[in-house]
Amino acid sequence: MKYGIVAAGRFGDDIEDAFRIASEIGFDGLEIPFIALDYETELIWSAQGVARLREVSAQYNLEMPSCMGGRYNRRGFPDDDPSVREEAIELMLHLIGRCSQAGIGRILVAFFGDQALTSDERIRRAVEAMRVCAPEAESHGVTLALEGTVDAQAWLRMIDEIASPAMGVYYDVGNAVWAGLDGPAELRTLDRAGVLAQIHIKDMTVDKRNSPLGEGDVDWDAVCDTILDIGYDDYLVLETPSSDNPREDYADWLEFIRERTQS
Repeated sequence: MKYGIVAAGRFGDDIEDAFRIASEIGFDGLEIPFIALDYETELIWSAQGVARLREVSAQYNLEMPSCMGGRYNRRGFPDDDPSVREEAIELMLHLIGRCSQAGIGRILVAFFGDQALTSDERIRRAVEAMRVCAPEAESHGVTLALEGTVDAQAWLRMIDEIASPAMGVYYDVGNAVWAGLDGPAELRTLDRAGVLAQIHIKDMTVDKRNSPLGEGDVDWDAVCDTILDIGYDDYLVLETPSSDNPREDYADWLEFIRERTQS
């Protein structure tokens, strides 16, 4: 098992600080952000930024397993405005290439908030967009890992329609709680289908409050037993709350999940 943490909002604005602190705490990898509406400011967007990411990744011996496409929660693939949908595709095609250059194998494709998959029409738009993006992802060896609030069966139908080996699901065990889903059962379903790309680790309450690990409504015994039972042995990425004491809190939360997922 490998353990990562999202970089965005956890370690300040300096990416080197994020790599250094995450490495010192004991993480194996860092999830790189693609969140800003002003996307050209993101390091992952430019060749120079990718070079910088590779430099600090090597310096601190920390992998970059994934890129968080949080920007798509605001200007995404299901949007009612066709120009927004076209922009989302254009940016994704560019992002796929940059992630490949950086050695990042998975892009989290987010469908939350204004871009949630709340209707058949929105799902249709998302499927159409992924059909355009998937061949580029295939050619670069990058997985497009879908994350949102629909259930596992809905993801499987979408992936079946997209019909590309580049597609997967990024499952968040915390979001499952407030979305009213059975996280452990969903993990098993996605694993059996061979589309479980990566797992986000966070604790949440049924009324959608982000909590420190062990203080929300996630059934951690059931979740961690399932992770071990299905033989998942890739990245568990912490998306835990921001903290005024990141070294202490993130170290505690890393230990919390590590001791429950070591076979």
